[in-house]
Amino acid sequence: MSPQPMPAVGQPPAQRSPWQYRAERRASFLAQVRVEFRKLAGTISDRILLIIGPLVLIGLSVWMLSLVERMESAADQLAPAVWLLRIAAIVLHAVLIKLIAGEWQHRSAQPTLLVQPSRARYFLAQAVVVLAVWLFCAAAQIAVTFIVTPMSTAPTSGYLLDYRPGWVIGVLMLGSLSAVMAALIVSMLIPNAAGALAVYFGVVPVMAIMSGVAPEVFVWIDPLAPAVTLAGLSPVDSPAPVFTSLALWLGLFALSGWAVSRRDLA
Repeated sequence: MSPQPMPAVGQPPAQRSPWQYRAERRASFLAQVRVEFRKLAGTISDRILLIIGPLVLIGLSVWMLSLVERMESAADQLAPAVWLLRIAAIVLHAVLIKLIAGEWQHRSAQPTLLVQPSRARYFLAQAVVVLAVWLFCAAAQIAVTFIVTPMSTAPTSGYLLDYRPGWVIGVLMLGSLSAVMAALIVSMLIPNAAGALAVYFGVVPVMAIMSGVAPEVFVWIDPLAPAVTLAGLSPVDSPAPVFTSLALWLGLFALSGWAVSRRDLA
């Protein structure tokens, strides 16, 4: 008896075994996004950081904003919130770094790409996770700014940010996005979670110090330069530092994306 030919992939599932049909089905993009969110809280340390991160962000923001009492202009009242963009979400950024850099260190990207070989879909699924973390950080910082700043403003100067809420929201969202991008670049360039975290936790304090010690020099390479300029806090009265900073960090982002797309999984 001649062997029965195998059914083609395009045949309906009734003519194939359920296991064969499930194996040949392509995973949906929503399923990939769910997988990446599970990876975000995949270990006990990740869950601890996800609990501590928002507490650090909100607690540090409330503490720092409550210390400032005399702020004469709207830019002065917004300045503490802009400075907090550098450090307030550092714990949540660490969770992202562990997710992205750890994928290549522990080869956890390998089974994902074996099930779904498209790297573009894989990167887009991770981008959804990054977008969710950015929106959460930005929303938390905006809420704290609008709640705490009026209470810490001296009665003589008055609270001024409620006259331009759109401007405040735009500055904080742009600055939060820039901070997340810097963490993302580090995690993509260094395929080792411990190494990427060491670099990030070393660079962030240095950047915060340089922004206060040598602002006229640092603004040219500051990832937050667009937000600082939009807030009216730039030490250089020119848009040139914004273009220089954007060129630098967008170039690093393109380089890191190219490096990840060419990285070997073996």
